[in-house]
Amino acid sequence: MKFTYAAYEDMLRTLKEDYEFISFSRAKFGREKMEKKVLLRHDIDQSVEKTEKIGEIEANLGISSTFFFLFRSPFYNMFSYDEEKIIRKLIAQNHFIGLHFDYTGYSFKAFSQLSNQIMMEAEFIQRYYNVKVDAVSFHRPFDVEHFRRLELGAYPHAYESVFLEEFKYYSDSTGRWRFGTPLESDTYRNRENLQILIHPEWWNEEELESLETVNNYRKDYNAKFEKFLQSEMKGFWDSLKQKNQ
Repeated sequence: MKFTYAAYEDMLRTLKEDYEFISFSRAKFGREKMEKKVLLRHDIDQSVEKTEKIGEIEANLGISSTFFFLFRSPFYNMFSYDEEKIIRKLIAQNHFIGLHFDYTGYSFKAFSQLSNQIMMEAEFIQRYYNVKVDAVSFHRPFDVEHFRRLELGAYPHAYESVFLEEFKYYSDSTGRWRFGTPLESDTYRNRENLQILIHPEWWNEEELESLETVNNYRKDYNAKFEKFLQSEMKGFWDSLKQKNQ
């Protein structure tokens, strides 16, 4: 399967013929039987901008997915002006917002400490965006079984038993399908439940090698940095020009 927007849209159209796309909260707290359901999820590791096209494709098909954002990231700020606009657009398209929790920024010796840190971030996002956090996923988890025992009350997390046991997991990590392509799987042929993790940064208009995708992201990131540097330090650049005249 090509990592192009057209191929992604085709996959969703095919899945929609037989499946219903649902939220993590509905999967955990709803009383319905989980049959022919898809949990469609996006862990946003590097780029908020790349969520726009993915969100539009899904919204045009009447599909809602969950976008998990890092509260603290070296690559983006989910509370900056530009990135906030994109996230609010996703919310307006009826997508769900989740917390992509990076535990490496905290020290904890007990689950209760970890839970408090997660809830602190989730509750801030809820207040800021005035929307319920659908669920929590973990950035680079060191041990799935370790997190599986964690309980967060009103916030489902991606490694709870209900999601690991009742949904078959597929991911496009590092620009390749882990555990096979969903539509070519026995899980799909048997119309069993799917949890599909899509990282928007790997998808493009045209098919690219993974390294080329990373290099394009690097160029875009550097261009954005240069734009902000010129804007924020305008007075400094103007003074240099005057000094050199």
